[in-house]
Amino acid sequence: MTETVVLIVDDRTVDLGMLAEFMQPVGDVSVNGAVLTLQRGDEYCYVVEVSDPEVDGIFEDWLEARIPKLPSAIFSVDYRAPDLVVALVYSIAQWRSLTVDTNYGQVVSGRDLTPDMLRPM
Repeated sequence: MTETVVLIVDDRTVDLGMLAEFMQPVGDVSVNGAVLTLQRGDEYCYVVEVSDPEVDGIFEDWLEARIPKLPSAIFSVDYRAPDLVVALVYSIAQWRSLTVDTNYGQVVSGRDLTPDMLRPM
């Protein structure tokens, strides 16, 4: 079973190609159409851009104060290995400010994400 997190990057110009550049130090990165794949050993995660956050309900559980006011690039990440997602997020956080919705009730800065936040309580 895969899990999903949402990444909100505070720069609308960030796309899958730019994410791939940020992630190069983490593992093998490939972009095939609308899907970016990050592989490290036998761990994988898949990243897609969210085109319509309202339709996808990205912010429906967020406090109003946490919803970004500036145009943002939004990505959904499917994963099985929390450590790989944290490495992915840290690689982006070196270049851009981002927020992570863990889908476990936490919305945190990319720099504050830990693997335990990506596991069921």
